[in-house]
Amino acid sequence: MSDTVQTVAMLGLAALLALWGIATWMGGSESRLAARLIFQFFGSIALPVAAAMGLMLLLVARLTDLEERVWQALIAGLFIATGWLTTAVFSANAQRREKAEKTRDYHKALYAEIGNALNNLYDAGQGEAEGNRTLARMRVDQGFVPLVPREHDDHIYDAVLDEIEVLPRVTIDAIVSYYSLIKSIAALCDDMRGDRFRSEEFDQSRRIAMYSDYLEMRKQAFLSGQHALKLIKLYSEGDHDAAREAARISSPGAGRSDRLSGSE
Repeated sequence: MSDTVQTVAMLGLAALLALWGIATWMGGSESRLAARLIFQFFGSIALPVAAAMGLMLLLVARLTDLEERVWQALIAGLFIATGWLTTAVFSANAQRREKAEKTRDYHKALYAEIGNALNNLYDAGQGEAEGNRTLARMRVDQGFVPLVPREHDDHIYDAVLDEIEVLPRVTIDAIVSYYSLIKSIAALCDDMRGDRFRSEEFDQSRRIAMYSDYLEMRKQAFLSGQHALKLIKLYSEGDHDAAREAARISSPGAGRSDRLSGSE
């Protein structure tokens, strides 16, 4: 047994030195990556497996007297098991890194899209003021039909929707809630741009009710978007506990923000 163990140990040391030499020879970022992978392999896989299996082999050696071929088979099985574990661990790590990268990229893209949409919704207060003036004119002039612009502020969201599950629960709820409002606003805009809404047979009181809903939904979308941006920012900065706490206690639809009311 001792000769076999010594042989395996020497081969393992030789392999480690060879891998380290290759990593050093490659140089630059490749060298750092190779070194990191080598240390990751030995730190998280090889050493724990060797310790566990070595203890088991030691107990077997103390309790039984096995032939040399049996020891060789056991050690070969140890190497095979280590290979399986290596593949599984590195695959799991790769999946985790890929998910983290997608989460970071999707958060950045959605943060930019939501921020741009909020600028359009708020528009330095001009949008709300113009909406109120339009509503007042509709009440006075029964034949006046406002021109409602078509709004599509969900292109990035639609692009990542198939993989939205990579986002953490703490932000995904707020993001989906915000974009649900955005899509409802877009659908209402399409209705108000339709021929039926603009026809003379359509009652003005119904137009006023729909336009009032439209203005209110924009306000709610602004509040919901602010809430989503806050959670994304906290999570992206690594303050996950604060993000979860903000998601738990926040109620973006409870009232109007200071910014909407015109104060900073």
